[in-house]
Amino acid sequence: MFSRKHSTITKGILIILMLAHHVFAPDHMELYEVKTIWNNPVLAAQIVTFFKICVAGFSFLSAFGITRALKNQNRKEPKADMSLIAGRLIKLESGVLFMYVLAVFYKQFIMRQSIGLFYAPLDMDLAHILLSMCIDSLGLAAFMGTMPLNVTWWYLSYAILLIAAMPLIYRAYEKFRYLLLPAACMICLVIPGMRVEFWCYLPTVFLGCAFACENWFERLHEWKQGNYIIKAGKCTACLFLLYLSYLLSKYTALEFSYLLIFVIPYMVYEFIAFIPVLNFCLEFLGRHAANIFLIHTFIYYYFYPDFIYSFQDSWKILGVLLLLSLTVSILTELLKKITRYNKLTEKLLFQISYKQAPEQSL
Repeated sequence: MFSRKHSTITKGILIILMLAHHVFAPDHMELYEVKTIWNNPVLAAQIVTFFKICVAGFSFLSAFGITRALKNQNRKEPKADMSLIAGRLIKLESGVLFMYVLAVFYKQFIMRQSIGLFYAPLDMDLAHILLSMCIDSLGLAAFMGTMPLNVTWWYLSYAILLIAAMPLIYRAYEKFRYLLLPAACMICLVIPGMRVEFWCYLPTVFLGCAFACENWFERLHEWKQGNYIIKAGKCTACLFLLYLSYLLSKYTALEFSYLLIFVIPYMVYEFIAFIPVLNFCLEFLGRHAANIFLIHTFIYYYFYPDFIYSFQDSWKILGVLLLLSLTVSILTELLKKITRYNKLTEKLLFQISYKQAPEQSL
């Protein structure tokens, strides 16, 4: 079965794509004269743009995981759904809040960059600044239209909305099933202004829901299992679909390429999970994916861009950024343990956890 381990390994791959997508943005590449293995800057920009598929990947995994959890619950206990969603939101918000406090402290006292001056261009009074900071600390700045401390944290508003909407999406899939995916595609392509944030990833969300409900990863894995020719054919098909996804992003709307995002987790389930050293490294990286997402922009964009891009070579830049982000993530988790912040989160999760009453024997 496609397990949490497979999901974590996939997150390890996706977070690398995300770092590359951000740090090698065309304007940064030009400004810092970054050297790549591609001499063609247009080709490099196209590949980096394609790496935005990582957002669709995280959307797919979120929808897949929550759907599996909802599916495994007792449908006669609706409070269990609310408890599950509340638990997911608490886990997300606790990580964001802790990282936000660290970022504000570091910006104010280490980098000597005034938080007050950061919000000053908006001509806000103290009350509005504090309100804006509270909203941002919960990852809701993009949703509320307030000033974000970190521009890449727009995804948090989308993630919160996705988690909250998953019970409704799951129920809709149960009722309409395969009609939802084409309907979602039509919404994104036909209605003006819908191809942003939540809406452009809606087909991917329904796809993740479908894969979880129909056990498609397991079905594909079990098909002709043990036949090495079929195994080689599956690998070839996966590589072809990844290339097709790139071509779709290059010659059509980027959103079309998102529909093939299932190929990456399937390759993890079918092939990568069986490669010992590689799966260990990716799984370790995947466990820190959320922190790396929250941290990396501060390192390469806000605080130390000259240091990061001083390496000039693209592989070195990506490696240094990954290593620094991972190191800060590890230290952050250590700080959470020292301050017993994790215990507070666990208590909150315990308080909202739903305890199903045992069935009485007849």
